[in-house]
Amino acid sequence: MQLNCKGFMLPEYLLAYTIWLLIALTWMPIYVHVLKQLEDSEEGKMVNDLFYHYLMEVKLGEAEKGITSIEKEGNVYTILWKIDNTVCIQYNNVFQKKKEICDVFIE
Repeated sequence: MQLNCKGFMLPEYLLAYTIWLLIALTWMPIYVHVLKQLEDSEEGKMVNDLFYHYLMEVKLGEAEKGITSIEKEGNVYTILWKIDNTVCIQYNNVFQKKKEICDVFIE
C-alpha cells in the first residue's frame, strides 16, 4: 500500500498563501503611501518652479500683478497678491489638502 503525499502538502500551501497574503496586505498600503509622498514632493517642486517663473515674469514686466490662476497639467494654481506685497500661490496637493506658498515681492 502506497501513501499519497499530495494530501499532506495542502495545509503547507494554504499556510504559505496566507503568509504571502498578510505580507501583501501589510506592505501594499505603505507602498502606495510612499508613492503618493513622492508624487506630492514632485508636485511641490513643480509648483515652486511655476511660482518662481511667474514672479520673474512680473519683475520683467511680462505679467501683471493681481489675482490670477495658472493651469498646468490639469491642475489650477491660484496666485493671490496681498496688501503688504506678499504673493501666495494656492493649490490642492495629491492628498487633496489645500497648500499655500508665500513670498514677499520686492520691486
